[in-house]
Amino acid sequence: MLLLEIAAQGVKGVAPASGRLTLRAGYNVVPAEGPALRRLLEALLYPNPRDADSLPRTAPGTSGAPVRAGVTLVGNDQVTYRLVRDFGAGCQLHRFDPQQRSFALVSQDLAEIAAHLVGPAGLPSRGRLAALLCLGAAELPSKAGAAGLGAASVVPSAPRRQTPEQAEKRLAELRAELERARKAEKAQYRMDGLQSRLYKAEEALREGARVREGLAAAEGALHELAAVDAVATRLGDVQARLAQHAKAMARRDEGLAKVDSERQVLAGIAGQGAPLAPWKEPRVLGAAAAGLLLFALGMVGAAQGSDLRYLALLDIPVFGLGAWFALRNVDRHEELARMGRRQRVVEERERKVKEQFERDTAELRQAVQELGLPGLTELQDLVGKLADARATHAEWRERLAAWEAQPETRDARAERDRVEAELREAESDLASEAGGYVRDPRTIEAELGRATQEAAVPPEEEAVTAPAAPAVEPLRGLLERAAAELSLTPSALARSLLARASQAMAALSGQRCTGLSVDDRGTLMALVSGRPQPSLGLPPADRDLCFLALRLALVEQEIGAGKAVALVDEVFAGLPEGARRMAARLLKQAARGGQILHATRDPAFREAADHAA
Repeated sequence: MLLLEIAAQGVKGVAPASGRLTLRAGYNVVPAEGPALRRLLEALLYPNPRDADSLPRTAPGTSGAPVRAGVTLVGNDQVTYRLVRDFGAGCQLHRFDPQQRSFALVSQDLAEIAAHLVGPAGLPSRGRLAALLCLGAAELPSKAGAAGLGAASVVPSAPRRQTPEQAEKRLAELRAELERARKAEKAQYRMDGLQSRLYKAEEALREGARVREGLAAAEGALHELAAVDAVATRLGDVQARLAQHAKAMARRDEGLAKVDSERQVLAGIAGQGAPLAPWKEPRVLGAAAAGLLLFALGMVGAAQGSDLRYLALLDIPVFGLGAWFALRNVDRHEELARMGRRQRVVEERERKVKEQFERDTAELRQAVQELGLPGLTELQDLVGKLADARATHAEWRERLAAWEAQPETRDARAERDRVEAELREAESDLASEAGGYVRDPRTIEAELGRATQEAAVPPEEEAVTAPAAPAVEPLRGLLERAAAELSLTPSALARSLLARASQAMAALSGQRCTGLSVDDRGTLMALVSGRPQPSLGLPPADRDLCFLALRLALVEQEIGAGKAVALVDEVFAGLPEGARRMAARLLKQAARGGQILHATRDPAFREAADHAA
């Protein structure tokens, strides 16, 4: 269960300037007095015929002054309820009907209302609320016995009979309220009709809302691809650029392949080594020597007149062979000289091929770098997504333009504007007539009849105040009451709370008290400077810290078990500022999954709150 709104009129310590306190899930700080806020919520959520006499009034001397309050809540059945109570007249419980978009009456009987709230709405019992979900300054061990948020309840005395003047004044007020209620009822009927018209107009415009949502999603997708869009706009036809890149890559690969083949040829030539000089070539020198020897033998034979002279004829082929070897050597020298030039030509060709490829693909490579992509494949994918996003965006724009061009759309929009203006006027009229509280005229008429009859009823007997319960040690009493609600023993409950309570104790004491423990007899011990000490022997301030730590652990455990509402008042007022800020963080953490209402004006708690009323 979660509270959404509290309204009060004539209740001292609760009624805000605006008449209402708006609430949210989590940790809420409200500018109210804790005891008065708890008493008001108990009177609303656990209604009793005598609640009007126990509420603190803003004008206590005027018993006939109206005291009214209301609360809006979401029950565990996921239904929104609104309870409105005039403590001098009656009480009404309504539930919100999502089909009619209005509140429908559930009951006007106090017993039925209380049973419905505790049953389907999931309201905890009054005893469970007091034992597990309330943290009040009056419960502190140092203030035990003082009146406050956790003081023992007494049965209030019965209201005294009104004088004839008071009865007549009350009747006049009821007649005036009846007239206002009838006017408010007419205004409410008008609002219901306007809301029905507004619903139909919104239904007619709902298709446009869906189209706008689709257009917004398409614009969001385009916005996410804004960088790709800028790059694609600069490149122009990206697909053509990608095709050109593929061709440029093929040309580069072909050119580099030719360069590699040329280098392989040059490497083969270079592998043969540099030839010797012609005059050092052994074959040339051998041919020259053989030619000279044959010439010498021929001369000797000619001198002797022998046939050896014919050997001189062999000089011609031997010297020719030597000349041929010499020419081969010269050719190899020239080939080496040409290889150097070819090497430079090959290097120049390779440079030109690479530079041409760089020029042809510079823009694409820059685009890939700007987008932080690993390669062109990813760029192509993003360009495809961009094209799809552009097509989707254009489609949604066309659908929106077609929808807005329909006459039915213009009529529905004009009807919605007219109805909203009339609704604002009707709400203003209803607020001026009802003042935030709308009671059924039939209920007021019945109250008029009862008020007329009460004037003739003899005075009621004074109720006897219930005797006070015997005093119980606050820490033991806390554990006993909580254990009774949870069907546990006090020792078992204390042991289950030790871990969280020890953390809260250390945080609130500034690590002076490092934790809590329980001995075999169930005695609560506090760890002060590393030594356990019985809680009964601690100073009052430290006993208050033990109490607060246990209470915070109980509240967090109960809220964590299911959505629940806890009430806290100025129980931390006596702590230093650092401890109060730590307490605010603990309350905010405990409120997760439920709701805590903290009645305080301390800025340390308002700063940490999820919502400050």
